[in-house]
Amino acid sequence: MTLTSILKKAVMAVTGLAWVLFLVFHLGENLFLWAGPERFNGWARWLAEWPVPLIAAEIGLVVFLVLHMGNAWRVTNENYAARPQGYLMKAPSSGSSTFASRTMWYGGLILLIFLIIHVWMFKFGNHSGEHGLWGLVVRSFKNPWIALGYVIAMVPLGLHLSHGFASAFQTLGILKPPWRQGFRKAGQFFGWVIAGGFILLPLWALLFAKV
Repeated sequence: MTLTSILKKAVMAVTGLAWVLFLVFHLGENLFLWAGPERFNGWARWLAEWPVPLIAAEIGLVVFLVLHMGNAWRVTNENYAARPQGYLMKAPSSGSSTFASRTMWYGGLILLIFLIIHVWMFKFGNHSGEHGLWGLVVRSFKNPWIALGYVIAMVPLGLHLSHGFASAFQTLGILKPPWRQGFRKAGQFFGWVIAGGFILLPLWALLFAKV
């Protein structure tokens, strides 16, 4: 493996972990939905009072996403260019591979499409209706098709995190060999906890929330 390939994988690992931190934070703030419109909208208003750091964080996340996907594309194509029978973006059939590892690229594309729709609906949606942003989110999830689409999109998120979390630490050389198996299992648990937390939100809004 060349130094350039190592650097590309390190960039993927660091940018991926940055997005993991954001997802943990974003899930935490979204759980305010259960506290009602006053608490949820109050948190959103408090964030809006800090426009410079908020915009800086959003720009940083976009840059990290571009770097993550760009390096993923290059590393994947380089790997298959080195295989005589390789096909562009086709997953390997290694015995050590898992379904999560084989679907990282495809799952990433699904998540990118979901992210664009998610930002368009909620960040740039109409917050001036009844109950403000809380009302917009809950009314959106009252639509069974939107709720179902959100739940389905969380499946590739769980797969992505369940493989990528431990893989990132291994790429950065933080994991000693004896720790790797245990950390992989912990990463799988962590990934599905995060995905499961996001899945609970539309289900709660669809089945229980009053708006």
